[in-house]
Amino acid sequence: MCLRTVCGGEDNPQLPLLELSLNDIEKIFPEEFIQNLNRMYMCGNYGDPIVAKDTLEVFRYFRKCNPQIHLAMFTNGSAKSENFWRDIASVIDLVHFSVDGLQDTNHLYRKGTHFPTILKNIKAYVGAGGKAVWDFIVFRHNEHQIEEARNLSRELGLESFNVKKTGRFFSNVKMAAKDKQVVFDRKGNVDYYIEMPVDEKYHNQALVQESKLIEKYGSLEKYLDQTPVQCKVAAEKSIYISAVGHAFPCCWTANQLYPWYYPEKKSYMWKLLDELEGGVASLDAKKFGLETIVNGHFFQKILVDSWERESLKAGKPKCCAKTCGTEFDPFQAQFSKSEENLLSKAKNFADGLRNRFGNI
Repeated sequence: MCLRTVCGGEDNPQLPLLELSLNDIEKIFPEEFIQNLNRMYMCGNYGDPIVAKDTLEVFRYFRKCNPQIHLAMFTNGSAKSENFWRDIASVIDLVHFSVDGLQDTNHLYRKGTHFPTILKNIKAYVGAGGKAVWDFIVFRHNEHQIEEARNLSRELGLESFNVKKTGRFFSNVKMAAKDKQVVFDRKGNVDYYIEMPVDEKYHNQALVQESKLIEKYGSLEKYLDQTPVQCKVAAEKSIYISAVGHAFPCCWTANQLYPWYYPEKKSYMWKLLDELEGGVASLDAKKFGLETIVNGHFFQKILVDSWERESLKAGKPKCCAKTCGTEFDPFQAQFSKSEENLLSKAKNFADGLRNRFGNI
């Protein structure tokens, strides 16, 4: 369900296969800037931070510049040596290991991962004093393993076990929820299907409520046309940097540059960027710096004004209406009550993000 591949099959043909080096990071984030940050975390939009060459060195750079900063990472845990995991344990505050099943099931969603390697890396990290949590996305093929995985997380010494109810059983093309997702092999043949869990308590409630929104508004698209946008990242004053080095308000807006299901550079986000002098190149944080970009026309005018457009067809960004609309939030609905409490605590921590971004 990640846009890095076409439904788990061939590589996304539109995706530039790049990563940020330590040198790139030093250009984007000078020391005095990092000293004003409370939190930095790595979470792959189209990849995984542990595959990048300089991940450990980047975390060390942030820690050196700001000893008090909270550093975290989201990863599938299936790469790098045990030494890497021991080393990073002394630098980072928290790792979210995204492991959706056990040895016989995790690879069905996390394609290409190796469960014994994940366990070995978790043990090395936790054994070196690292704090971690286990994030478990529930599907039909793994829902029977939740308690076994929870018990294993305790045995491994993880801080908590988070059950997640995915919001990705949603077709952005058909604008409707779905109960299964086709999975292709590398040659484009149907391999198998990922399905919604049987137990309704593991269903994402935003998707469950879709029928009510259709009844109220006539269609989900009409709801997205009308809903006010209450920008999550504007409230917490955070920002997203892509592997290319582009600065965007969030991963959701940046995500729309390379979806394989749109013709190349034809998504609604590219159309918004066409209104920006210099286009997407003007968001290159390596070249222009974050302060210039965040105070620039895209953040302060184009994107904010687009939220007031009368419909998606008129240029209102679908990702903004869907993720930050007032009645349909598949992202927030991923978390059960216990995970919501953890998320609330994390957001309270993040409320200290007092930097020079201003209103975005």
